[in-house]
Amino acid sequence: MIQVYPLIRGLASYVFPKKIFKRPGSGGTFSSEYCYSVWLRHLVQLKAAGLITSVHDIKSLAEIGPGDSLGIGLAAMFTGVDTYYAFDMIKHANIEMNIAINNQLLKLYQDQKEIPNGTHQFRNTNPVLSKYEFPVSLLNFDQSYYQQRHLYIQNNIELVQSDNSNISYVVPWMGEKQDHVKDIDMIISQAVMEHVDDIEFAYGEMYRWLKKGGIISHQIDFKAHEMTKEWDGHFYLKQGIWNVLAHGRKYPINRLPISAHIAAIQNAGFEIRNIIPVVNKSNFPDKFPQVKGINFQKDDFVTSSALIQAVK
Repeated sequence: MIQVYPLIRGLASYVFPKKIFKRPGSGGTFSSEYCYSVWLRHLVQLKAAGLITSVHDIKSLAEIGPGDSLGIGLAAMFTGVDTYYAFDMIKHANIEMNIAINNQLLKLYQDQKEIPNGTHQFRNTNPVLSKYEFPVSLLNFDQSYYQQRHLYIQNNIELVQSDNSNISYVVPWMGEKQDHVKDIDMIISQAVMEHVDDIEFAYGEMYRWLKKGGIISHQIDFKAHEMTKEWDGHFYLKQGIWNVLAHGRKYPINRLPISAHIAAIQNAGFEIRNIIPVVNKSNFPDKFPQVKGINFQKDDFVTSSALIQAVK
């Protein structure tokens, strides 16, 4: 059940410096197509759920865990977002990469490329859509509009970390309140909330940041992240074994199932409006989960990931 490499890495990390096991980047938003695909997927699902009527409803955005670039936020700025907050725990993004992503996004939007799906790179990208054509009804803009947005984004990238930029890159953000963030329209994350230890604090902060009627849209991955051969094997590992596997990992996971996230979101004050789960068969129907403090519900055993969208 346990994968051999994570076990060896975990044991070795008690002896050797953590830097030996570092991986470059976070393995995600270095691709402009990925950023374009993720943003448009969230946008289409928001419209389908009735949470927005047009892209003009989203003028300010915060992203949790942008990763290798600020590409998802930049993709959002092409569709009308003027103010973007990027909150991460480890600094990855840099001006050069963000400029390159911005240039590539311009072509994707101007060409009205269909939402990437089906290739090897995107076969496991969620949320899923019923169709992947470019959402013309949402993004009915001409070529000059995207050119103007490209220039606007470029100027803000070059001024990041200054008081004159509408892009704020905050690293690290967890552990203290971000009092300057308020009245924003939307918060997004993609395969990030499974890495956050204190989800109650995180969702509580998000509630504070949003304006009344503001939206959260989180795609959360509940799988074992290659720690076990089975997608759900991590739920059944005793705490001591789990501690060894997780030790020294750059991006540990919290082992929390969907019910824990739903409870934390609702406890923060949100009203959940849309849940799109990915269902997988349980590999351990006769075993009892070993995650302390969590009373697993029926859906937890079969939900390997989910899009959760809620409103303040």
